[in-house]
Amino acid sequence: MDRSSLPAIEAHGLVKRFEDAVAVAGVDLRVGPGRVHGMLGPNGAGKTTLLTMLMGLVRPDAGSVRLLGRTRDEHGARMLDGVAGFVESPRFYPYLSGRRNLALLADLDGGSAAGRIDESFELVGLSDHAATRVGGYSVGMRQRLGIAAALLRAPRLLIVDEPASGLDPAGMRDMRALISRLSDDGVTVLLSSHDMDEVEDLCDDITIMRSGRVVFDGSMEHLRAQAPDPAFRLSTNHDERALAVARGEPGIVVTLEGDGLLVHAQRERLDAYVIALGRADIAVRRLNLESSALKALFFRLTEGDPAERAEPATDVPEVVG
Repeated sequence: MDRSSLPAIEAHGLVKRFEDAVAVAGVDLRVGPGRVHGMLGPNGAGKTTLLTMLMGLVRPDAGSVRLLGRTRDEHGARMLDGVAGFVESPRFYPYLSGRRNLALLADLDGGSAAGRIDESFELVGLSDHAATRVGGYSVGMRQRLGIAAALLRAPRLLIVDEPASGLDPAGMRDMRALISRLSDDGVTVLLSSHDMDEVEDLCDDITIMRSGRVVFDGSMEHLRAQAPDPAFRLSTNHDERALAVARGEPGIVVTLEGDGLLVHAQRERLDAYVIALGRADIAVRRLNLESSALKALFFRLTEGDPAERAEPATDVPEVVG
């Protein structure tokens, strides 16, 4: 069987309870090979618990997980061959250098992992700090070191939780470029993030969770087709006249709010409206993106009455034993 054509992740009916609280309630997840798949959700949505079950750190109360075509029941610890990553913040020995930390991990992993230490440092931009004790690393540098540690395994599936956390803008740019490069090389990436811009820029597919359940799962193209129009904050030299001009422009909704206008429109419709304002001798003083299509759909799915936001979820399976 050609494992490269199999889904990188197949999870069915995953459930996890902690005493009386249901953290994950019957989640299905499928991630295709070579895809970058994003996971979004507010705090407490169940994303971290789901990732820990996928990586075998926590056993589900119900459901099944298959990674790169393998299950724990069939393959034991070999289920994680070709899989790497971290959940929450990666941890290292603070009194050891970055290089020594990675050398210890390479020893545990065996094989040719030790020969990839220098390459891993270079890929994440930490070569100049390899000899520095990790206790002196910033939060962002520790995130980079976590990615470097994962790359020691030359993974076919990389699972990372908030990979850009603590990074400055340049570091975020470099992290996005690295994930894109890994995807281009055939690595499947599942990343959990609070950064919607990161998800929108990087991901082919997206899963949105709320209260332990999936409220959206599909491609970015499918999401954009379902998402409401993005919102823009507009200020002109005559907002009342600008509001009147909007009534003659198709495909936009404009309301007067506070010290400006709120415009809901696709970008091509917004462009036409701005041109119409110029023709009416109305100057545009400020135009900012207030809420992207992804953000608008995210808040619609994760706030308010869940019965109004998504398809009703099936009951959580009863766990026996």
